[in-house]
Amino acid sequence: MFDKLPKDIHGYDSKYRSHYAYLDAHLKEFLAKVDIDMDICCPGIIHCHGDKGYSYRDQWNKGELHFFHGMAIYLLTYLRPFSDEVRETKDGWVDPSRWVLENKDRFLPHLPPVE
Repeated sequence: MFDKLPKDIHGYDSKYRSHYAYLDAHLKEFLAKVDIDMDICCPGIIHCHGDKGYSYRDQWNKGELHFFHGMAIYLLTYLRPFSDEVRETKDGWVDPSRWVLENKDRFLPHLPPVE
């Protein structure tokens, strides 16, 4: 019926209408792949922190990282052991947006493509 997928609210061609829909569908599996049990540690993380990545969207796009993937990786910044690598660290401040871009190759293999 459609020649191409409808655009999501951010202008991406995607079957997901927002990053919330993508995260709801895939975050639990992604976290399991990096040894985090979402049911135990952070069942509400998407809705608690899902709005905080909007300010990084342009930066991630310039770094060739889809916003939905950036948000999944960004949520790791609130979870141990990854939270020890970002913001206040033993070596000083690490910007969350920069950390996401610097670690995209580390985590993208664990994320499904945005369809």
